[in-house]
Amino acid sequence: MRREQETDLIGRARGGDTAAFGEIVRRYQNLVYATAFQVLKDSGLAEDVAQEAFIAAYRSLGDLRKDSSFPPWLRKITRNLALAARRERGRFGALEEAATPQSPAADAAPDIEREEHDADAFGEEVSRIVSSLSDTLRFPVLLCYLGGLSTADAARFLGIKEGTLRKRLHDGKKKLQGQIVRMAEKAFQEYRLPHDFAKRCICGCRRSEAARKRKDGRG
Repeated sequence: MRREQETDLIGRARGGDTAAFGEIVRRYQNLVYATAFQVLKDSGLAEDVAQEAFIAAYRSLGDLRKDSSFPPWLRKITRNLALAARRERGRFGALEEAATPQSPAADAAPDIEREEHDADAFGEEVSRIVSSLSDTLRFPVLLCYLGGLSTADAARFLGIKEGTLRKRLHDGKKKLQGQIVRMAEKAFQEYRLPHDFAKRCICGCRRSEAARKRKDGRG
């Protein structure tokens, strides 16, 4: 991204061009979302904070002293909003806990059950991936990685040369890594922003601008 292009977009957005600001949103939305998610560890809340951050930035573009400082300025806005949301969530949780007292064991049970379910699901998926390997590759993996055998012992057990077993281990591990990476990519899909995120931010900016004009008596 060339600074001149970004500076031009910021200048147009400062003048009320929401389409230009929409392009800024598209360029930075994943970074802003990641910043919010790092603080909140909640995908839905992080998405809300990311949208709020862009609207807040649009409102405050006049306060930006140097256009070249836009990225760290936007990151600071996002982090401050995320921290505020986390504090608010903590206060709300404390109020709920005070209203409905629970024993520590009962309060922790849902989290424990969820963690156990996630662990079981992950284990089942890994087992499925291992089972998808051919017999030639699966047996060396099972013997050496799960059975704990040395490559020499595993090779003797299978009746093959140790060099052959090492090659099969390498190929099996490579295939496993590829499938596990794809599994992780699939899991992370649920944390991605929706396709219309930038459009929703633009709508929010326009509503904010209209409200400001009405307040100033110019609407």
